[in-house]
Amino acid sequence: MKNIFKKQNTTPNSILLTTIICCSLLTQTTELQAKPATTNPTTNPTTNPTNNWTNPTYKKPIFKKAANTGQIKFIRPILPLGNAPGGRRIGGGRRDNCPDVNPKLTALVPVTEETENIKNVWGLTSAERPTFWFYLPYTKSSKYPTEFVLQDSNGESIHQAEISLPEKPGIISISIPNNIAPLAIGKQYRWFLKVYCSEQKKSLPIYVEGVINRVNLNAIATQQLRMATPQQQTNIYAQNGMWFQALTTIGELRRKNPQDTTLKATWNSLLTEIDLIEIAEKPLIY
Repeated sequence: MKNIFKKQNTTPNSILLTTIICCSLLTQTTELQAKPATTNPTTNPTTNPTNNWTNPTYKKPIFKKAANTGQIKFIRPILPLGNAPGGRRIGGGRRDNCPDVNPKLTALVPVTEETENIKNVWGLTSAERPTFWFYLPYTKSSKYPTEFVLQDSNGESIHQAEISLPEKPGIISISIPNNIAPLAIGKQYRWFLKVYCSEQKKSLPIYVEGVINRVNLNAIATQQLRMATPQQQTNIYAQNGMWFQALTTIGELRRKNPQDTTLKATWNSLLTEIDLIEIAEKPLIY
């Protein structure tokens, strides 16, 4: 009868064991090399938008070049600590002889809603003397006295000016003149635009009011602005929450190039970001 059992392998056990250990170590080393390094999402500049803007290693603008569609994104800043600004973006209600108009007197400023009944009308600027924008539904023929007032945090008026109403309803801008001291960085200022529907200011005014804070623009954004076109500057201001400069930059471009459809689309897109598309379609007067 043939032996059905084959001759067993005579390789020493120690050699076999050594081979197994070496293979195991080689496998572990390969896995460690393939495994990505663990990062902390709170410090990694690619996952933290704030760090993207403050990382000093950037040498060129880091904003994305958008397609030539005029679309823009406004990044709303966090409401500053302290007393809530409050305010009124739309001049509502009827005052004596004031006609009921639609759209109403409107400040072109963002609104931050804390609750359904608490709304804050405010924005940021890094400009020493910012420009404010309003929609005026009343015209010169009405002879309604209109005034702009800027107050410091103590409620003291630092600038007050009579405003001439336009020939037709539309959007106007009001700039702080050079003979007024620049806004202080880190300070809060309150502004008003008041329309009295009687020539002697005997009636209560229809008004809008809000708050503006002047802040420093970070170094990266400042460098970007130096290298950017005016239209790109609008995006940089908007991405950094600088509402007043974003709106003023695109507003001035539109005045110089009223037929430019891309500039109009950017203007409309920016105002749509703060739910004022109806106002965006109104003409720019001055």
